[in-house]
Amino acid sequence: MSAAQQQTASAAAAAPAIAPPAPAAPLPVAQPPQGAAGAPGAETPEQSLTRALNAAKLRRVNEAIGICRDVLIAHPELPGALGLLGGILGQEGRVDEAIPLLEAAIARQPSVANWQLNLCALYRGKNMLDHALRAGLEAVRYSPETAAHRVELALTHLTRGERDEAKKHFREGIAKEPEGAAAHMGLGELLLSLGEYLPGWTEYAWRNRLDQARGTLPKMVAAPWNGMRLPGGRILLVADQGFGDMIQFARYIPWVRERVSELVIGWGPEVTALLGDHPDIAQVIPKWTDVPPHDAYVLLSSLPQIFQTDLHNIPLPIPYLHSKPERIAHWRARLDSVLAPGRLRVGIAWAGRPTHPNNARRTMRLEKLHPFLSNEDVDFVAIQKPFPEEDRAYAATRGNLLDISAELESFAETGAVMQALDLIISVDTAVVHLAGALGRPAWVLVPEPADWRWLLNREDCVWYTSLRLFRQIRPTEWQPVLERVAAALKEKVAEKG
Repeated sequence: MSAAQQQTASAAAAAPAIAPPAPAAPLPVAQPPQGAAGAPGAETPEQSLTRALNAAKLRRVNEAIGICRDVLIAHPELPGALGLLGGILGQEGRVDEAIPLLEAAIARQPSVANWQLNLCALYRGKNMLDHALRAGLEAVRYSPETAAHRVELALTHLTRGERDEAKKHFREGIAKEPEGAAAHMGLGELLLSLGEYLPGWTEYAWRNRLDQARGTLPKMVAAPWNGMRLPGGRILLVADQGFGDMIQFARYIPWVRERVSELVIGWGPEVTALLGDHPDIAQVIPKWTDVPPHDAYVLLSSLPQIFQTDLHNIPLPIPYLHSKPERIAHWRARLDSVLAPGRLRVGIAWAGRPTHPNNARRTMRLEKLHPFLSNEDVDFVAIQKPFPEEDRAYAATRGNLLDISAELESFAETGAVMQALDLIISVDTAVVHLAGALGRPAWVLVPEPADWRWLLNREDCVWYTSLRLFRQIRPTEWQPVLERVAAALKEKVAEKG
């Protein structure tokens, strides 16, 4: 999923993905109390808050915060100022500041549904799920016709593991706003997580109609491809989502090639690095302006729907990506030069892309991995890119940890390193997709709720046969997961002898 799609989906639709909560609707400004206008000609509190709201919409955040604080100096209990400031701070990820402000606003004016909605999202991000449910129910009670409130309530039920309730509220959101992409997208990812792939792909197709996804793709000049055969034709494949999605759906490329004469794909350096040598791709396009004439286009993420993928017909030509032999040889020699022979070599990645909306739930500090990093019979290799600066102090205490992150210029290089390792242990990032596509053994640290592709309650992965899933039982609780990994790693060391 593209960054814009992910942010919208996590805030309002994508079941496994949790972002810093943002207002789902315009923040209401309360009317000022009688007699609060001040001197003749002076700006009223309502006018000041309108200015603050407009500044926030224009992303002049500091200005908006300053106006709200000025109003609160003169009117400390004005609900509109408390609610607006809380909403702005919540949107900026300043959750601990935002929550008490919204609570105070609601205590004085509980019927403002959007404040309840924002508070629900903030509580959910803090894993205060009982509080989130109460706020979500209040938002729906005060504004029952608003689809966004149904979506937020559905996400809260989903985080609580109440999938039937989540499904119900997503459907009600669609009923309230049939063209609302957020509810469709949320329902789609929920259905996919349940293994209901065919209806799931139908709803998942709404991802490119999410508000923040609009404009992320250039204007297409050809018709979308529907799976038809085009002898002599050329199709443009668009890598439209994140790196993990690109890797996952690249398995369909040979199926597309069977129906057309030529494939070109765009764009970006990682696409070139990973797919530039693919035997079924004629050309990788670095820029939109370089796209040659073509007969149709298709998004990579649309291919599962086009090929009517269900749990029983997922393409599994594992491996379907391959590293260059000379780079594999380079990395084997590189690791042999610094690591002792005969020991288990394990690559690790513990942090996702900071801008990813689900990053807080999947990312850990390196020291959190101590239960298995403390295994002195294993050599660990950091394939985390970039290497978080805040983790370097702990890394320096681990004599069995080699940091090669500065040498990893692309995912293609990371893939070559994986061929020289015995195992990869990683949080849910593109790293595990790459390991799976290369057929390398990898253990995935899966948060709860999980991304749709990991399904429910499974330790195996239907998309990648070489992956093993270590799942959270409850949201945010990593310690039991890491202890299970540590025990499994001890068993693997014993097997290696």
